[in-house]
Amino acid sequence: MAACLLMWGQAVWGHAALVSADPAPGAALDHAPQAVTLTFNEPVSVTALRLLDPQGVIADLAPADAGGLRIRVPLPGGAGRGAYLLSWRVVSADGHPVGGAVDYAVGSSLTPGRAASAAAPGGRQAAIWLGRWLGYACLFACVGAALFRARRPAASQAWALPVAVLGLSLLPVNLGLQGLDLLDLPGAALLGWQAWAAALESRYAWTLGLIALALCCSAGALRARKAWAMRSGAGLGLALAGMALAASGHAGTAPPQWLSRPLVVLHAVAAAAWLGALVPLVRLLRAGSGPAGLLPLAWFSRWIAPAVTLLIASGVGLSLLQLDRPEDLWRTDYGVVLSVKLALVCGLLGIAAFNRWCCTASALAGEAAARIRLRRSIGAEIAVAFILLGVVSLWRFTPPPRSLEGASLQQADVFMLSNAQVRAQVTRTSGAWSIVLSDPSGQPLPAQALSLALLNPQAGVEPLRREARRLPDGRWRAELGVPPSSGGGRWQVRLDILVDDFEQMTLEGGLPPR
Repeated sequence: MAACLLMWGQAVWGHAALVSADPAPGAALDHAPQAVTLTFNEPVSVTALRLLDPQGVIADLAPADAGGLRIRVPLPGGAGRGAYLLSWRVVSADGHPVGGAVDYAVGSSLTPGRAASAAAPGGRQAAIWLGRWLGYACLFACVGAALFRARRPAASQAWALPVAVLGLSLLPVNLGLQGLDLLDLPGAALLGWQAWAAALESRYAWTLGLIALALCCSAGALRARKAWAMRSGAGLGLALAGMALAASGHAGTAPPQWLSRPLVVLHAVAAAAWLGALVPLVRLLRAGSGPAGLLPLAWFSRWIAPAVTLLIASGVGLSLLQLDRPEDLWRTDYGVVLSVKLALVCGLLGIAAFNRWCCTASALAGEAAARIRLRRSIGAEIAVAFILLGVVSLWRFTPPPRSLEGASLQQADVFMLSNAQVRAQVTRTSGAWSIVLSDPSGQPLPAQALSLALLNPQAGVEPLRREARRLPDGRWRAELGVPPSSGGGRWQVRLDILVDDFEQMTLEGGLPPR
């Protein structure tokens, strides 16, 4: 019995091994961690700790707790968004040095499928959405009121002047929020110049500037006393509103831009002319004017059909530019927003058709009941239009499918690693690596296991390793983000391929620059 106990097999680690890390390797975090905790299977002594930040700067760190199974490494404050790499090197109980690295991201996801945190905080997103929603509503209302007064100078439309003031006051708010979102800064950063400078350099500053001009032109038309000044101000305000919405955003940047930007202008002009005229129409019907006073209603009824046709045609063109396939309407966030918008537009068209064919003629004939019915119907149209503008404002957070695919293609790199026995085609994206193994003749090469490592010994960074998993189609996939750039040396990629129980091959080469 004693001999059996002495000969009993035990599991023995040759060297110290990292058991766990907090944050976990490849974690995507909303905020920068204050420390990284490394847990080993046996007591270790720290020899080197280095942090590589997104700008490629390497900082030497010192552990707060060391000498046992667990090492706590405090991190420097003020960390921004991007990918980080903590390189560690320790000495195990047998005196053998062991090294490795832990990667994590702040404000972005290193691997697809993980909890993404690149989005702005919820409060900032809500403020951006609300600011845009109210800004669009003010713009459309003022432009429509100016157009209505240009057609009927006797109606002052003074109600729209406070709306124009509100719209102008929202512009600096939206500009500041844009700067905070671009740099991922807290609200207190508005007291400095950094966020404002970033916002002013963006394309969205052009949109806000054109909106300001459109509101000023519309307000000038509302206060003008000459007919030519009213028409000029209203027409210029309408044109500037269309140009403002085409100056930035996903719709205007879809290729080819010589087509997408004019379509956005036409779409915005038609929408502003239609939706902006609804409030003046309700006020006109509420005033109790006789049949002669309702002539603007007849004028609106004549030109609204071509405007809606232009709106639908330009909208269909923009949708075809942004979507690649019909299922994008329910499989992507952009498509879901578009589907809701289309449903609301269909509701608006239904209400408009009811107004045109069931109410307008009777109201123009002087029927009081028809006038009341028309006024209520247009009120419902205004409510749906207001909701529609809120839905459209959600596109700020939903890139279109074509943009997503374009960004994915731009971020993908394909290169080859090979030796006399094996070839590997490696496809690198922003969050994963895909490896296809084959023999020299091009036939698929079966393997039992594959691990991927990124090395940068010149920068003093320990290898960053991931175990790949085999997919049903024979490819291997490793969840590993693109490492931070480093001025201390070029990254190398190494593949350790376990062909069978007795053979292992290694491929190594330089990582192509991005």
